[in-house]
Amino acid sequence: MNQYKMERIPQMKESIGGKADSLMSVRLQSIENLLRSDKVSVRKDLELVMEQLAADRKEGSLVICFLRSSYILGSHEFYIAFYEEEPFVEEEPDSVYFSMKEVFDGLEEDWRELDETLHEHFIRVISGEKAEIHRWYTERIYKGLDRIMREIVEDMEKGRGIPAYYGGYMEEVKAIGCI
Repeated sequence: MNQYKMERIPQMKESIGGKADSLMSVRLQSIENLLRSDKVSVRKDLELVMEQLAADRKEGSLVICFLRSSYILGSHEFYIAFYEEEPFVEEEPDSVYFSMKEVFDGLEEDWRELDETLHEHFIRVISGEKAEIHRWYTERIYKGLDRIMREIVEDMEKGRGIPAYYGGYMEEVKAIGCI
């Protein structure tokens, strides 16, 4: 018996790409606005965590990582670590799991809109396909946060010259500035 493979996922991503891009742009703007406002303390807390991890350090790097399990489970936790050596090589760096769930409120509405668009283009969209599209969309948002993270790092005090990076955990990270 052949197992069902989600062969339609590439076509689904292509058919909803414009809608996903539009929703993503609005979602990233919403997150950026929330982080700039006084409505949530996430930005201040994030800056405090980064400052504490880098305190009294002269060498090393600060890495902010999104976690694949975080967007699958909907916890929206990020892993922030200070590495004295190369990122992800050091076994037990000083680190914190940091929740940004507060700024991701409303993400489920985006998923519903994507689901509706899928149903307009495809017959019988199964739950596994929807889950994969939700994962793909959320991962794109997480990757899109690099600009916002760069802004946060640039606004922080830069006295130490410690490089900061952003990206997926155990994946490629991009330099986003120095603190």
